[in-house]
Amino acid sequence: MIAALDTDYVRFELDGDLLIATYKKGKKINLEAAHQIVKDRLDFTQNRPVLTLLCNQGVISFDKDARSFLTSTESSKGVKAAAILSDSSATAIIGNFIIKVNRPEIPVRLFTSREKAIEWLRSKSSLLIP
Repeated sequence: MIAALDTDYVRFELDGDLLIATYKKGKKINLEAAHQIVKDRLDFTQNRPVLTLLCNQGVISFDKDARSFLTSTESSKGVKAAAILSDSSATAIIGNFIIKVNRPEIPVRLFTSREKAIEWLRSKSSLLIP
């Protein structure tokens, strides 16, 4: 059974240990929004470790403070690996920029195929074992 939560910025879907976080179209993500997104994720997953697929449906921007926070140890709590699904060249540029500049402390990869992203995440399921 898949559980779901709709927030102002992200729709979360939880299928076992796989969290699908779909960022909503037309949003600008600043530091305050980033903190709320992480709080909502932790509340929704009840602080359980998850593998996360990040999907962007057209976020307008992530400001510098939001990008720094979203790749920090604090915001990555409970996320064991993350796949960023790129559906456009703009998303790919943003995703690669975030990965290269902010250097997340968890495994992160950019994909253009949802199936390959989920396959890669599932290959990281050993990270869920404490």
